[in-house]
Amino acid sequence: MGRRPDRHHPPGHRLRATSTSDVPLALGTAAPESTAAARSAPVATSVPTPEPTIDPAAPCTKDCWPLSGKPAKVGATDRRPLIVKIDNAPAARPHYGLAQADMVFEILVEGFVTRLAAVFQSQDPQTIGAVRSARLADRSLTPMFDGALVYSGTSAYAWKLISRDAADGKYVELSADHAGGYYRVSFRAAPYNLFTSAQNMRQQLAAIGAQGSAKVPAWGFLATTEHPATVAGMAGGTEATEVTIPYRKDSSLVTYKYDASTRTYQRFQNNDGKAVREVDALTSTPVNASTVVVIHTEIWEVDEIVDAAGSHAHDMRLLGKGAATVFRDGLRQEATWSRQHDSDPFTFASAAGEKILLDAGQTWVHVIPNEWEVPSK
Repeated sequence: MGRRPDRHHPPGHRLRATSTSDVPLALGTAAPESTAAARSAPVATSVPTPEPTIDPAAPCTKDCWPLSGKPAKVGATDRRPLIVKIDNAPAARPHYGLAQADMVFEILVEGFVTRLAAVFQSQDPQTIGAVRSARLADRSLTPMFDGALVYSGTSAYAWKLISRDAADGKYVELSADHAGGYYRVSFRAAPYNLFTSAQNMRQQLAAIGAQGSAKVPAWGFLATTEHPATVAGMAGGTEATEVTIPYRKDSSLVTYKYDASTRTYQRFQNNDGKAVREVDALTSTPVNASTVVVIHTEIWEVDEIVDAAGSHAHDMRLLGKGAATVFRDGLRQEATWSRQHDSDPFTFASAAGEKILLDAGQTWVHVIPNEWEVPSK
């Protein structure tokens, strides 16, 4: 297995000071008494302090971002996350800012296409897009981060519920219907051309007095990338270097290919039936997942929300317990997910009851119906 360059620290290089005693004397010149004495005196040597040993199965509990597990070198780990709804239709790709998200949820919407909920806390992209409308599932996802929901409107039925949630203090909502900080770009056709930035949204939070500290629960990440693949809940897992999430084959089917050199999963998504590598258009950075999680649950149609094509919106159960599949370090582990309250994060456990920790980096979470199978090889 290869090492990730961002977590590798090269050994220190100790510099040796230069003094006059290091300069060679002219031939036949006697050394000064002080110099000769210095040369005959014992040389003091320093004993390096060994670095503390990190348990390869231990969770990161100090100085790490709660939603990515990456080292928290700068920035406040309690700043409010932004949950940005991003269109995932082929016409809305490539996405902008996606590679800088800590987590990304891919959720089924009407017509069995998908929409993304990208969570930004440790990094703030200067461009995020394309922003689209909210869905009922966002009412459960957003309070999980004590976050701000960034979106471009929703149905009248969903708006009544979202506005009531916001009034009750469950989360902050920043719809483009009434919040500033959004703009249209000229290189995309509507409705795929609405963009924003993390800075714009944080300015909106400041304007309404909602930029303060948030209660962001840690999801549970491994403290080091230098760990055996089978630790922290993955014992008994089977090899899985290619994973398929069976969304619509024409426009949405997702494939992950494991790269052992970086210990990440390269993301591909279908466009016109062909797999296309996901690359962030903002930074030209390929989108890779450190961990891929599949949540199996009940998903149903909502009679009150119908789009122009006559397709119903979906809602889903995101509390309680259910089956899950976790892909980490090139292994597949069948698991269970659990979450008691909307303010709780998801937790995952193996069949043996051991908590599964995630690899530090970007996590992708797919919520799919119970009856769907996720093939891997």
